[in-house]
Amino acid sequence: MIAGPFESHTIAGRRFVCDADDDAVLNMNGKENEVKPNGDASNRVLQKRVPGVLEGSNIAFDQARGDEEFLNDIKDRGATVDYSGTTNDGVIYAGSVVITGPLKFSHKNGTVPVTLTGTFEKQG
Repeated sequence: MIAGPFESHTIAGRRFVCDADDDAVLNMNGKENEVKPNGDASNRVLQKRVPGVLEGSNIAFDQARGDEEFLNDIKDRGATVDYSGTTNDGVIYAGSVVITGPLKFSHKNGTVPVTLTGTFEKQG
């Protein structure tokens, strides 16, 4: 494995490149465990399903191709869209995501931080 930022994300069929200084964090969908104590000092495990979350990724946007409206429309619909992302070392994750949280477009940097919530599956 070669560490580094995501190279790109494809959201609803549109490819966005990532800022080279990103420190994106991917929490895979699956299960989360919580340990609860019992009265006799033993423990039990409560398990619940959780969605995957990708956060900390700043994607480059292009006003000329309408990227701000495109991403905002997807967020406002609140429906899942197809997703794929390529990491620095060529690993591809694919799934279905919703854009969660605010979209704060930085016109100085030409990037917008995105948080994607849904399913992420490593391909290959």
